Amino acid sequence: MQSAAQQIKQQVKQCHINDINDLPAFLAEQTAPIVIKGICAHWPMVQNAQLGDTHALKYLKSIASNSPVRAFTAKEKEQGRYFYNADMTDLNFTQYASTLVELITTLEQSLTTDNSDSYYMGSTACDYCAPEFTIKNPLEVTTHSCLKSLWVGNHSRIAAHYDNADNLACVGAGSREFILFSPEQVNNLYIGPLEFTPAGQAVSLVDFTAPDLNRFPRFQNALNSAQIAKLEPGDGIFIPALWWHHVSAHSQFNVLVNYWWRQAPDYLANPFDAMLHSMLAIKDLPQSQQTHWQQFFDHYVFSNNKDIGDQIAPHAKGILGDIDEQTARRIRQLLLQKLNR
Repeated sequence: MQSAAQQIKQQVKQCHINDINDLPAFLAEQTAPIVIKGICAHWPMVQNAQLGDTHALKYLKSIASNSPVRAFTAKEKEQGRYFYNADMTDLNFTQYASTLVELITTLEQSLTTDNSDSYYMGSTACDYCAPEFTIKNPLEVTTHSCLKSLWVGNHSRIAAHYDNADNLACVGAGSREFILFSPEQVNNLYIGPLEFTPAGQAVSLVDFTAPDLNRFPRFQNALNSAQIAKLEPGDGIFIPALWWHHVSAHSQFNVLVNYWWRQAPDYLANPFDAMLHSMLAIKDLPQSQQTHWQQFFDHYVFSNNKDIGDQIAPHAKGILGDIDEQTARRIRQLLLQKLNR
C-alpha cells in the first residue's frame, strides 16, 4: 500500500525570500500555504546544521537553558508516531520532566544508534528554553503579537491537526515533510476526540504511512486535494489558521521554530470555545430549530452586512456595535452571567 505522501501530486506553492520585500506584509496577504525558501538561511542555527548534526547539536546546546521542560519519548516500535495506543484508552508515548540541555545530550547519544527510540520537546517558548535563540536567530514575521516556540527531537510523525492561529514554521536543522489539507476537508480526515488528544488539538485518526481506506474510505477524497512540501534547513512554510497539516521529521536531529499569531486583537475570544458552546447549546436541538439558529448566526456573525444595528442610536447599540476592548469585556461578563445561572 502506498503512503499518503506517495499518492499526493500537488506541491505547495513556493517562492524565495529574496523575492519578498516586506515579509510581514507578504504573510498578511496569504490565504493558502506557501513555502518560502531560504527564509532563515542567515541563522547560525541553520549554518551549523549544514555542517552536520554534531555541529547543530553543539550550537543549540550552547544557548539552551536549564529551565525545566516537558519532553516526550516513544518506543522504537512506534516509528516516531506520537499517537493513541491501540484501543485509544491512553497514548502510545510517555511524558517526562527534563531540560533542553538534557534532551540534547540524549539526542547526541542516539546519533550512534540505528534504531533508537524517538525523543522530542514540543512547542516550548524560545525565550524560556533558549533565551538567546531569537536574538541570535532573528526573524520578524508580523506586526501582531507573536508566540515563538521551539521543537527539538529526532524522528517523529505528528498526526494531521490544525492550529487556531496563522503559523510560520521554519526548519533550523534536519528536514521536515508537511502534508496539508484545506479546512473544507475536515469531514474526510476522520478526526478523533476533541477533549482527549495527543497534544492539545484534535487529530486525524488515519495513519499516513499506510492509510486504511476500508476503515477510512473518504480519506481518498482528502488525498485528491492534498498538498505536500519537503523543507530543508533554512526553509519555512506559512500555514494559514485552520489548515490541517501532518508533519514528519526523519533526520536524526531536527529543530523547528514556529511563529504563531492571530490577525485579530488579543482581546477577542478563541473561536474554538464558541464552537464548544454551540455544540452544547445547538447540536441536539430539533432540525428546524438548528436551521433557525443557523440563520441567526449568518445574520449576526458571518454576514458582511455593515448596517446591522443601524436602526439603533449609536449610544444604545451595545454589543451590536464594533467590538473594541471594552465591548469584549462586556460580552464576557454577559456570557459569565448566563453560564452561571
